Amino acid sequence: MPRRLLVLAGPDEGKSFTLPESDAFLLGRSRATETQLIDPHVSRVHCQVQVESDHLMITDFESAGGTFVNSQKITGKQALKPRDFILIGSTRMQYLEDGETADTAPPLARPVQKKSPATWQDALVGKRFGHYKVGPVLARGRNGYVFHARDIQKNIPVALKILEGTFSSNAQSVQRFVRAMKTVLPLKHPNLVQVLAAGKSSGHCWVAMEYIAGESLSAVISRIEHTGQLDWRRILALGICMARAIAYAHKKKIIHRNITPSNILVGKGPQDTKLADLMLAKALEGEEGQPISRPGQLLGEIAYMAPERTAGGVKVDGRADIYSLGATLFALFAGRPPFTGETITELVTRIRREPPPHLRDFYLGVPGPFEEKIRTMLAKTPDDRPTTAAELLADLEAYAADSGVKV
Repeated sequence: MPRRLLVLAGPDEGKSFTLPESDAFLLGRSRATETQLIDPHVSRVHCQVQVESDHLMITDFESAGGTFVNSQKITGKQALKPRDFILIGSTRMQYLEDGETADTAPPLARPVQKKSPATWQDALVGKRFGHYKVGPVLARGRNGYVFHARDIQKNIPVALKILEGTFSSNAQSVQRFVRAMKTVLPLKHPNLVQVLAAGKSSGHCWVAMEYIAGESLSAVISRIEHTGQLDWRRILALGICMARAIAYAHKKKIIHRNITPSNILVGKGPQDTKLADLMLAKALEGEEGQPISRPGQLLGEIAYMAPERTAGGVKVDGRADIYSLGATLFALFAGRPPFTGETITELVTRIRREPPPHLRDFYLGVPGPFEEKIRTMLAKTPDDRPTTAAELLADLEAYAADSGVKV
């Protein structure tokens, strides 16, 4: 008997998932699940449903917000009956069997909790910026938030980055933002997240970008310990796609300056990989003199910085992006960046002084020429790295051709 889960409310409203007869069915945001929900309040792998002795059982995977069936939080494993309601994060679903239609019951509620004061980003949900209607938060950025939004003219989903009011109230920041928009709006490349529109509304600068139905490389890296290492051919293909995006940006005289796994989005295949936040990099031009310990700076972000970028006040060029890509490729093999530290000082010292570990200590099957290329990208001195992203791209594509890897 066909079984399905129908999403009644939440960012994925309207989606329907057919359940297998015997295999486990994972619910969550991760690409490792069958649902890949975009609800930011859902855990990466939130819960599981599976048929056992002709009964459908649901199991919570120690999710952050819990799993609720008919308003009751479940503990461990629980049987589901047809027409039961399931609530995970902000996503409400109903379990239906063949021929059944969804109920129109009011949204399920979690146990009543004392609400915390609304924050500025919460107050923006439901508002319109240009012809974009703001939905739930997808991610937190250095200078604001990324929201799931909808283009109400074209009726398509978009990612809407809204910068904090403090950024938007600074005249110099707004001027840089305007210059950046004029530069990046015309850019179109298959491996760059496309900027669709930008503006300033309700005291906030904002930028609308194409919505990528995937996840960041940081999510992929975080799962390596549990799901196993990636095939080196896939890593090579991802590296080539990113080198293509970087070479294109450099040709347009734009240095990204913040290439990290969280700024790289992956879709169904390596060719769908896209580099994000080129807008922010351009908007922050002229701020190299700021200390790396400025508010909002994260250890995870610093871990991918080239040594010359950690000094502050130093003019950087495209070879800093090459280093950051090398650090990202290293993390895809090792499950961690080349250097780690408990404090900023410890981390920066290692980035500046210590040689990177050998990848073979983490991944025995890494081909020697590929590992050597990554070590060259991670050279302390820019002059010892590939001269340009175009040169790096040519080397990676030549190696892929010799190795039978198609991208």
